Amino acid sequence: MAQAIDTEIQTYMPYLARNERYNKEKPFGADFPVDRCEGGQCANHIFDNQAVTVHNMRGGEQPVLDRHGFCLVHAQTSLTAAEASNSRTPPMERYLGEIERILYEKFPEYLRIEIMDFQVRKRVPEFPHKIGVKVEFEQPATVPHTDFSVSGAFMRMKDIFPGQEEHYENKSFDLINVWRVLKGPNDDWPLALCDFQSVDLDKDVTPNDCLHETGVGENWLLHANDSHRWYFMDWQEEADLIVFRNADSEGVRARAFHAAIRNPKSVCEPRHSIEVRVVAFR
Repeated sequence: MAQAIDTEIQTYMPYLARNERYNKEKPFGADFPVDRCEGGQCANHIFDNQAVTVHNMRGGEQPVLDRHGFCLVHAQTSLTAAEASNSRTPPMERYLGEIERILYEKFPEYLRIEIMDFQVRKRVPEFPHKIGVKVEFEQPATVPHTDFSVSGAFMRMKDIFPGQEEHYENKSFDLINVWRVLKGPNDDWPLALCDFQSVDLDKDVTPNDCLHETGVGENWLLHANDSHRWYFMDWQEEADLIVFRNADSEGVRARAFHAAIRNPKSVCEPRHSIEVRVVAFR
């Protein structure tokens, strides 16, 4: 397959609309059916679909985690697409150990790293035109967001480490995501990340309730701003790891709003990817 370098992608981003609704009610979304609840809504999101230019990270100034909210790490790992699973199988356990070792090596500021969870995604050909098709794996997430707000970070820590509050309360930590494709090269629905320096935290960001059958979490959603600078990795290979911060315990460090984007020039098979989320203590 010939690989022409794309310096940018022209696409659309479904931002959360700046709608008066959110002056009265908080944005929310549920990840379970609510039809058994009379008058139940899966979400109250109103979207503002904006044209965006997404720039290629390759070849230019390399992003820095503490400045841009994300960075690139080139590292070989052992997990194959056939072995990838959402269960803790032996190949998955081996992979999680490799991710920990890579993070310790590349980011010495972290004194303790613990795996929180992981997610395999495999796009079905019907996505995104036929929502509701039964799928084995989660589909690409297209709304620009971070996985957690500061409050949501502590909610998730309580879920992952029940009864162990003394291990993370009053501690400084980051919630980090390590994202890669399972089969490269990939240009199908690549991950786009927004340069943190281009986000106005006072005007562009709003908390969003994440409703689950077993509880509630919180993340951040993004409103449109022409100042936003978006980036992707052209022809991503299995050894191209994208490392980004979702949140930190103090809410002061760079974080990466992110979303999967449609690439109108894609020639690859449907994207197959894996993300690992860790808590990294300073």
